Amino acid sequence: MVALAATIAGCAVKGEPVEMSKACDAGQDGKTLEVKGVLADDGSVFCSNIGGGRLNCGFVLLESLGSDKKMRVDIEEGTGADTVSKLESGYKKEDIKVRDDAGSQIALNKDVVRATGKMSIVPAFKENPQVCTMEVYKLER
Repeated sequence: MVALAATIAGCAVKGEPVEMSKACDAGQDGKTLEVKGVLADDGSVFCSNIGGGRLNCGFVLLESLGSDKKMRVDIEEGTGADTVSKLESGYKKEDIKVRDDAGSQIALNKDVVRATGKMSIVPAFKENPQVCTMEVYKLER
């Protein structure tokens, strides 16, 4: 029932469209944005539910294929639309299955998507760099 409500809510989510270069501006913290890019695994995928919330898996959204401009996106683990399948220990790259809002598989490091979600931005402090993350609600092509 909860998964169904989340799926229905994901369909209705609207974000403010922004360019990736503006998505991580401090003023975007807490806003729901829509950012276009190429979804990639950045070499590995780490999943956690720190704080007891939803179980998220970390990916990166590249401005374009091969670009060094990127932001972290957290995608919920699950079996339906806008989720990533559970990854077992020792998984291979081909085991990573991320689905768009229609439930179709997204080709990592290839497909261009529009990610919609809530931004969390922690400013740089001393030697620590800025942290910019989107908790994804919807992935569209």
